[in-house]
Parts: sequence; structure tokens; C-alpha cells
Amino acid sequence: MKKQKVTLIYGEEEKNIEAEKGLLLGDIIATTELPLEQPCAGRGTCGLCKVINEGGLTEPDEIELEHLLQGEIAVGTRLACRARIQDDTSVILTPVVVYSNKAFRGSSRYKREKNIPLGLAIDLGTTTVAAYITTLDDGEVCAGAATLNQQAVFGADIISRLASASNDQKNAERLHKLALASINHAIDALKLSKKILKRVKTVTIVGNPAMHHLLAKLPVDKLAVSPFQPVSNLAIKNANKLLGGIFPEDASVNLPPLVGGFVGSDALACLAYFEFDKPPGPIAAIDLGTNGEVMVTDGKRILTGSTAAGPAFEGVNISCGCRAVDGAIVKVNIQNEDIQLETIADAPPVGLTGSGLISAVFEFCKIGLVDESGKINPDSPYYKRWGTKNNNVRAIRMDQEANIFLTQKDIRELQKAKAAIWATTEILLNQLDLSPEDIQKLYLTGSFGGKIEIDSAIGVGLIPKVNREAIVSVANGAGFGAALLLSDNGFALGEKIAARAQQIDLDRAADFPKLFIGAMKLTAN
Repeated sequence: MKKQKVTLIYGEEEKNIEAEKGLLLGDIIATTELPLEQPCAGRGTCGLCKVINEGGLTEPDEIELEHLLQGEIAVGTRLACRARIQDDTSVILTPVVVYSNKAFRGSSRYKREKNIPLGLAIDLGTTTVAAYITTLDDGEVCAGAATLNQQAVFGADIISRLASASNDQKNAERLHKLALASINHAIDALKLSKKILKRVKTVTIVGNPAMHHLLAKLPVDKLAVSPFQPVSNLAIKNANKLLGGIFPEDASVNLPPLVGGFVGSDALACLAYFEFDKPPGPIAAIDLGTNGEVMVTDGKRILTGSTAAGPAFEGVNISCGCRAVDGAIVKVNIQNEDIQLETIADAPPVGLTGSGLISAVFEFCKIGLVDESGKINPDSPYYKRWGTKNNNVRAIRMDQEANIFLTQKDIRELQKAKAAIWATTEILLNQLDLSPEDIQKLYLTGSFGGKIEIDSAIGVGLIPKVNREAIVSVANGAGFGAALLLSDNGFALGEKIAARAQQIDLDRAADFPKLFIGAMKLTAN
């Protein structure tokens, strides 16, 4: 059978591939290291895998027509998960820009003092991958950058990726290569010269167990089924061969140990950075993301738990959800009986981020438009102004011009995500015989946790009612912790903490279902 020529264009990069007629464009792109946002794993439900096509594809189907505007179709915009190869074609991939509070510019000392050996700390997250350049003589983190994890073409959530890797060894290899591509992109985002990169002597890479195993080419079958345990928790030192020549040959590449279950080396890095080994008293940390980790200590024991909060915190599986891009809604206020939307870069609204979702639900709860059970109240006078229907289901119209709305299903997605986090935190507190009031510090971290509006998070019951002044938002807990693990002493400390920390299996916690159901209420618990 004659194969068609497919040209993939990403900025100045161009790749030519031969593909059989009828293949999905998204499957072809997935064989490369080029970026494609596909959080629904190609099921056609999110409408985010947009590319610009120059002919040679099948006609748009009903799902594409539902997601794409006429203006988009007119300029050749297509969904990669639906369009199939019909003839020779060229496809332009649009860059996926992720705003992240993990990106920053601090000290330029690493540029000025050219003899200082450097380290790279990599936080291989499910959604974003962050890279940090550090000076090894004093451990200073000088700059950070973050990009999208390209594994998202296999789904926004961990389970989708594990299923793909378990069912097909070729997919496992592709996910490994996409992890490498993502690390490369994050390092590129630091904009380091070749001379500076040659000075990198030590690299530490942290991530949850799924990210760790896919990167390390370890079997993921046990992670995908109960009791969801990794093949190995041990540190992997001198891992250069796994990284495909990304780093200088003389650089030492190390993967710190995992804690256990779905609590990985990213959580371990947080434990080290927040000094769980020597706390002033009871403290806790919550890494909020697709895979949510909760860490609590009473000053002696360190307990950890992981829960699949789902991608709602990242704006995924939300009707009008979106990543943190220009125009993404990050905060909602109701003033003078008007809905006011705060967006990134003050651009026209394009969708809801996770923080915007929490803010919106909290605001609508305060005025009674959404009740404690999460139901949109049709008897509310505000429903007459902002109420609408989406697929015959009640919804709240937030912006008429941009057609942005919040549905009953969206609120349920948030309820499930926040209930999972709250119930996990409560179980760990109970096992240590602690109450929320006992917590002296609660660190909220991660791309989402580091920028969440705390009053909204407390108001909808995302976190237990600890003292408000005890809550601290830290964007870079895992990344800064990974930087701490770059030194020999820091790595040894990480190994000691991993040995001390105890992972609590929530599947075996008899009170988890009851706590989860109770935490579905949209109120401060």
C-alpha cells in the first residue's frame, strides 16, 4: 500500500513521516517528540488537540464540528484525535504555552562566575515539567522554567498513561521518549548557553512513581492495579544511560528513592525542603495536582498519602476548562450583581483554570446560586439572570460573548477532586491523633497549590480548617527539594527521610469512603 507523506511543522523544526492512509493524525504525532496537548487521551471530549492543516486530511466529523468554530475550520484548524490521513499533507503544530509559577529568574551568579560547577534539578510532573539551574558550591537555585509534559498526548491523567504502557510495549517506549523530550523542552526554556550546560556536574530528577517508572523503563503493571505499588522504591544512581545523552557524559544523573504506592520522589523532595525531618511541631504539606500528595508529621512519625484528585485542578474535564494561558480565568468576583472575571494577562476570557473554577464555585455558593450539596439552584434569583442549559443540564453562564459557562457536571468534578484531598488529609491527621488546629504550618505547593486563592480553598472545603495564618503557598516545593538533593549530603538526607516516611494505603482505610462522601459538601469542614 502506498504511504502518504506527512510533514509536521513546529516552529523552525520540521519532520517528514510516511504514514498509511486512514491513520489518525494524533497517533502519528505521538510517535515523535513534538508537542500535542491531548488531555482526554484522544477520546474527542476535550477539543484541545488543535493543529493547523494544509489539506490532505479527511473532512471534519461531527465531533470536530462541535468543538471548532467556523472561523477555525476556515483556516484549516483540525482536531488531531479525529482527523485521518487521506493524502500527502502538512500540519502546523501550535506551541503549548504553560504559565507556571515554577518559572522565575533569580541570581545570575552562575553566568558571572564561570568556574562554579552547576547542577540541574528536574521536577518531572504529570502536567508540567520544571527545570532549575543551581550553583553547587552553595546550593543556590538561580533560575527555573517549566513546560508541558508531552506525555499528555496519552492522556492528562496517570491511569491513561499507565494503561497505554501496560497494553503495548511500543507505547511504553514512546512515553519514555516523551518524558525525555519534556525534560529537554524544560531545559531549553531555561535558555542556557552550551558553555553553561557543559558545566552541569550533577542532575537530580524527581517525579511520582508513574513518571519515575516510565522514565526509568521499569514495568508499570503493578502500579496500574491494586495495591498500586512500584516495582522498586530504591534510588537509581548514575542513570545517564537512561537519559539518551541529554546531559554531559561526565555529569552524574540520579533518581532519588520513592516513598511507596503513588507517593514518589517529588513528594520526598517536598519532605526534605519543608524539613519534615526536623519540624518545630506538627506540620503538613499538600501538593495539589492531578496526582495529589498529602504529607503530615506530628514531629516524630511522617505519614504520606496519595490520591487521584483528577485533572479538574488543571482545568481538564471541565466544560470550559483550559490551561493557564492568556485569557484563562483565574479568579471570579461578584460585585454589584455582576460576574467579574480576572484573567491571565488581562486578555479576553477563553476558559476556566483550576483556581478560576474554585473561585467561581465559592462565589456562587456565597450568593446561594449553588447550594451546599453542589446543585445549581433554579429557584435562586441569580439563576434567572445567569442560568442556562447545556445539553439539557443546568449551567451558569459566566460570559455571554465568549460562551463560557459552568455546568452541574463541572461542579461535581471539583467536588470529587477536593473531597479526595480533604479525606486523605483527615485520615493522616487521625492516624497521628492530630486535629487541624494542631497544625503549625500547612504548605500548599505545586503548580496549582502554589497559586490557589486560599480563602476560596477553605470556603469550599478543599483543605481542613487549620489556622488561617498557618497556611503558606509555595510554588516550587518539589523543584527546590530536588535542588537540595543534588549534593551528596542532601541525597543521603533524602534516603533517610524515604526510609522514615510511611505511605498510608487509602484503599485499606475503612473510613475513607465515609470521609470522602462527607467532604463532597461545598463548605468549610
